[in-house]
Amino acid sequence: MPERKVTFEYTETEENVFTATMVLHNVDVDDFSFREKIMKKKYYCKNNKRKKQQPFPNADVFKFSDYDCIGFDLDNTICRYKIGEIMRLEYNLIADYLVNRYGYEQELLLPIDDDMDFLQKGLIMDIKRGNFLKCSDGGQILRATHGTRPMTQQEIVDTYGTERLWEPVLDFMRTLTDHPANGQSSREIRSFKDYFDLPAAVACARAIDAQDSSEEGPLEEYDIWPDVHVAMCNMYRREHFRNDLGGFFPEIKANPDKYIYEASDKMKKWLRAMNDHTFTFLISGSSIDYASMIAHYVLGPDWRDYFDLIICTAKKPGFFTGNRPFRQVEGADDAEEVPGHKLMIDETYSGGNWSELLGLVKRESGVENPHCLYVGDHLAQDVVAPSLQGIDTVAIVEELAAEGMTGDSMCHDAGSDLMSMYWGSFFTTDGDHDVFGLDRINTLYGSIPLKHSRLAIPNIEAVARYPIKHQYEAFSPDTSGFFPGDPVILHF
Repeated sequence: MPERKVTFEYTETEENVFTATMVLHNVDVDDFSFREKIMKKKYYCKNNKRKKQQPFPNADVFKFSDYDCIGFDLDNTICRYKIGEIMRLEYNLIADYLVNRYGYEQELLLPIDDDMDFLQKGLIMDIKRGNFLKCSDGGQILRATHGTRPMTQQEIVDTYGTERLWEPVLDFMRTLTDHPANGQSSREIRSFKDYFDLPAAVACARAIDAQDSSEEGPLEEYDIWPDVHVAMCNMYRREHFRNDLGGFFPEIKANPDKYIYEASDKMKKWLRAMNDHTFTFLISGSSIDYASMIAHYVLGPDWRDYFDLIICTAKKPGFFTGNRPFRQVEGADDAEEVPGHKLMIDETYSGGNWSELLGLVKRESGVENPHCLYVGDHLAQDVVAPSLQGIDTVAIVEELAAEGMTGDSMCHDAGSDLMSMYWGSFFTTDGDHDVFGLDRINTLYGSIPLKHSRLAIPNIEAVARYPIKHQYEAFSPDTSGFFPGDPVILHF
């Protein structure tokens, strides 16, 4: 049987719409370029990496080049979205679904810009009461709203007690998982962890406002979130990409430049240098057709050459904690299961789990205990989950650029959309102003990088300015891993 490999061929219409077609190639064993890539990687790792692996340096320093394998998330990591535009698109689609499918009030169709100040990553919704909570790293409720209406401190105390602690939040903090399968607390709360679900919080809050101002008035118990959840999920249904349904995928395909940044030449060079040095994987929750389209736009038609393995529909955080099998990919669909011992580099898989991927790294590198790193933006799925499995992480925290960093002028194009006058800083809210530096961080989500990552950066472009062997300060008892600088608010 001839060897085979899979590629995606792209065509682009005048309307700038991408079409991906999977092509199965017979690979001639004498095809020098293909064999050279595989043999070069295997030779380097099996004959050099094992000998060069050394104990990690002190905990207060970090270098990408220290790792035997590095995994990258795709959305909001390799692919950097124009956050303001993407959230406006998402909100409009959710609101339209609620009004036209479920008969919610027309006022939900007002632009999200009127309530942009309501948005902040890390809010937790008390589903039955219709309240939204910002919590400390100890679980205390710092600020809250009912719908979009700010609650007074007395109202918070009256609702949640003098300590302002609520058991479902304390339970949620252990893993930051609120999937319905994870127990009673997950049926009482919903957290908003990234820019793909933040607009749903505004839609839900506005629907609560509309209910409160109706003739029926406020309810003892609200049942609005299930409808909002359906509206949100409708945008991202896997089959909608190929069928041009749901609104989200058709719009991204038609206007990628409106919603996505192309990678700079420096970032592409940095990724290539990383791939030449060690094993690199792309591990994405997106389906292969969508992932291929945006990776092609961000990195170019040779995007696969930046990585040794592509894993789509990874279903994090379960990818790091479970044993879901890997599957081959045929077109845009999952195919037959692939046992862990048959995994190969330079392939594309769906699903899978970290344990079997680690086994592949051990086989290909000859390193029994490889040093592993994962880079991603989702603080629960990409930072907490892998860190609990002993994987080092780099956290992508766009709020660093939005709020400003000490010693660096980098800013965020959607900074005004990510900063909230009501909720306060992402990193510290109502804390001790006599305390400076990292000790001032007191929010639940702002504190995650300190506990679960070695480095926190606003985007990959921030580190692509430097060689892969550049040494950074890492999070430790004596050093800060925020790069290129601490959040400004920690120092005044």
